[in-house]
Amino acid sequence: MQWIAKGMYGGWMLVTGLAMAASAPDEPQIVQSVQKAVASADVPALAELYRHPPDPAARVLAAMGLERIHYNLDQSSADARLCERALFDTRPGVAYFCAVFGNGNLRLSGGHVVADAAEAAIVERFAGRVPKSRLDRLRDYVKAHASEAPLGVDMPDHDFALPLEHAPGDNRGALEVAANGAKARLVVDTGAGDIVLDAATAGRLGVRLSGRERHANGVLSRDVAFETGTLDSLSIGPVTLHHVPVSVGPARSRLVGLDILKVLGTFRIARDALTVYRSPAHRPACEQPLLIASGPWGNSIRATVALSIEGRLRTALIDSGSVFYLSADGPAMQELATTYAHRVRLHDIGPRLHAARVGQATARVVISGQPIEMTFGVFKDASLPWHYVLGSGALGDMDFFFDFPGRHSCQLLHAGLH
Repeated sequence: MQWIAKGMYGGWMLVTGLAMAASAPDEPQIVQSVQKAVASADVPALAELYRHPPDPAARVLAAMGLERIHYNLDQSSADARLCERALFDTRPGVAYFCAVFGNGNLRLSGGHVVADAAEAAIVERFAGRVPKSRLDRLRDYVKAHASEAPLGVDMPDHDFALPLEHAPGDNRGALEVAANGAKARLVVDTGAGDIVLDAATAGRLGVRLSGRERHANGVLSRDVAFETGTLDSLSIGPVTLHHVPVSVGPARSRLVGLDILKVLGTFRIARDALTVYRSPAHRPACEQPLLIASGPWGNSIRATVALSIEGRLRTALIDSGSVFYLSADGPAMQELATTYAHRVRLHDIGPRLHAARVGQATARVVISGQPIEMTFGVFKDASLPWHYVLGSGALGDMDFFFDFPGRHSCQLLHAGLH
């Protein structure tokens, strides 16, 4: 399902408009709105900004954001270069954002080592044009990551399947991995970024800690600290990953996220197996566009899907790390008829157990053209970039298919689904 026809953005209109662009009073607001929309894969918001821009620069920002969401990284980078060149002298703040955004595309396509080197050049180009504090942060980031090697992967040239195991009472699938003579099971979690481990498992597998921290939010937890690290090598069946980024947290989480999984290229997550397609001829038919959320620097990618919920198109996160079929957050209660049901005690990415208030809603949901009347939980205390989450509970009715090289993603419905 798609909100805007591909090929609509870009072209001579952007060049002509930017040539006439002048200073705009809400420049920071435009940049922030584009950044927020890209981080949540909000196609309707960017399509509206493209069609009705408050100034010509907003149109090119919307265009490069729309192309990034559809994983058309080459075109997004071309738009970003156009933006930087045209606005370098007149609106250096916007030009700097475009330069960083274009470099985020490079990080997604070529890895962080190539992108980090290009970021050093951005610092030099914008010296004296944007506040020194912004350039210092970018310079410090490049310096901190200068010694890191790029993530690499070795895998067979033919199709293969990785079995997924299930803990008792848990419908999420987990892969068995091995490193330094030790083994662990990692939940396949498309709602996460890199590999996340608890301290004990990280120690067993031989993670080298960097001494640096990052902070993340979960469904209910906020600003949870993780220490970053690296695994020199990690085996998953016939796949070997090299120089693998790892986040070590306070909870008992053990999972592998989409920033890592995407290096497999084209894959299908079913309830009991993750199948990697190396032969284009064997891939299932899928024409639905890939809709990717990400930060402007090209990190923390998430896959989303447009669902029709009670006749309204809504962006939902595809999260195989969620145990539910479909769930919603507190703001979604404004458009759903909900009843308060009960409290559920659940773990998030943080160290403590949450007593979450969960209501119930019943709605007509259309997934891949199939209408389904379903009742699902609404987490009143949660507020997410995506107000709906399609979780691993749905794998009883469908498989999640991702084709990063072809820029497609589908929910492959099982036969007999009504």
